Amino acid sequence: MPPPPTPARHRWLLPLVFSLMAALVLGAGAVAAVRVLGPPPPPRLELGLPATLAVAPGSAAAIPLPATGSFDLASTDRGRLAEVTPSSVLPIGSIAKVMTALVVLHQKPLTGDQPGPTYTITAQDVGFYDQVVADNGSSLPVVSGEQFTERQLLLALLLPSANNIADTLAVWVAGSETAFVADLNAEAKTLGMARTVFADASGFSPQTVSTAADLVELGQAALANRTLAALVTTPSAVMPDGSTVQNLDSDLKTVPGWLGIKTGSTSQAGGCFLFAADRPGPLGGSPEVTVVGAVLGVVTPDGAVDEELASALSAAAAAVKAAFGAYRTVDLRKLTPPALPGALRSAWGTSAGVQATLEGGASSVVFRVGATLRLSATAVHIPDASTVGAGTVVAHVTGRLGGTTVATWKVSATGGLGQPTWQWLLTH
Repeated sequence: MPPPPTPARHRWLLPLVFSLMAALVLGAGAVAAVRVLGPPPPPRLELGLPATLAVAPGSAAAIPLPATGSFDLASTDRGRLAEVTPSSVLPIGSIAKVMTALVVLHQKPLTGDQPGPTYTITAQDVGFYDQVVADNGSSLPVVSGEQFTERQLLLALLLPSANNIADTLAVWVAGSETAFVADLNAEAKTLGMARTVFADASGFSPQTVSTAADLVELGQAALANRTLAALVTTPSAVMPDGSTVQNLDSDLKTVPGWLGIKTGSTSQAGGCFLFAADRPGPLGGSPEVTVVGAVLGVVTPDGAVDEELASALSAAAAAVKAAFGAYRTVDLRKLTPPALPGALRSAWGTSAGVQATLEGGASSVVFRVGATLRLSATAVHIPDASTVGAGTVVAHVTGRLGGTTVATWKVSATGGLGQPTWQWLLTH
C-alpha cells in the first residue's frame, strides 16, 4: 500500500529544512576555512622591564673644606654642594673689584674685543696711585696724560688688582667715589646680596663686607656678563706703557676648565677667592656644569697674606676637583643592557625569550655618579604570531635622564613561535 500523501500544508517545509541544513553545512565549512586559512592572532608580549637602569654606580667623594674661614660652593647641576658658615659677614678684599667691573660695564658696555672709549689719566688719578702706594695696597703706576682704553683699565683692575684703578673708574663712571659706592650697593641689592655692604670700590676697606653665599650670587652674575667673564680669564695684558700685567689667579694655569674670577687678600680680610670652573655636563642637565664658589677669611698663624691667598687658591682648586670628580664618562656601547625577564607568547602555547641590544645613543655620555636612567617600553605591533623568528624586533626600550633621551634599545625575540596546528585553528 502506498504511503499516505503528505498534507499540502507541510509540503513547503521540506525544501526549507533542506535549505537550512545545506546553509549550516556550508556555513560551518566557511567558518572552518576562515579559521584554517586566516592569519593566526598576534603574539602577547610579557616584559618585566625594570623602572631604572644604573649607569654610573658609586657615590661622590666628599668635597674638602678649608680649615679656616667661610666657604660656599654651588653647581648649576646640583645646587649647593658644600658650605662652611656661608652666611658669616666678613671683609672681602679685592673681590669687591668684580662688582666694580660689573657696574662699569653696565654704564659703559663693551662687546667682543672692543677697546671702548679712551680715558686720559689726570692729576687726581696720580694722587689715587700715590695714596695706594702709601697704604701698601696693590697698584698700577700711572702718569698724568697717559691714555687707557676702557678695556685696559678693566684688565688693570682685575688682573694685578690695582686699587688706584678702581678709584679712577669710580670717578670716571659716576663722577665721584661716593656716588659710585652707592651704585655698587644698589647693584648688590638687585642681585639679592642682602648681607653685602660696599664702603669703597677696591675692597681695601675692611668695611667692605659680604658673605660667601652672597658672593656666589655675584660670581654667577659676573659669568652671565660675557665681557666680564672673558676679562677674568685673561692670563696677562699689555698696558699703555708697554708693560705686561699678570693675572694673580694662578689656578688659571693649573686647573682644567677654570674660569677665574677674582682673588682678594688684605691683612684684615685674610685670603679670599671668588672662583668658577666648568666642564661638559651630563645629559638631562645643563649642556655644561658650572661650579661657582667663594672662600673668605682664610688665615695662617703668622698672618702672612701671600700664604693666606695661596691657601684660598688651593682650597678652591681642591673643591672643584672633587666636585667634578663626581662625574663619569660612560661608553654606552659597553653598558650592560636592561635585564628583561619575560617572554613572547603565542595564543597556541608556544613562547620565545627576549633580549635587548643597544639601538641608538651617543657613544660616550657624562653622568654624575649614582645616576640612573628611567626606562619605558613601547611594543611593536605584530599582526601574525607565526611570522616571529629569532631577531624579530618586538619592542623598543627608551632610557631617559631628566627629560633627555640618552639611549634606546631594541627588544628582539630569541626564537620563533612556530605555526599553529590545524586542529587548534579549527577550535579557535
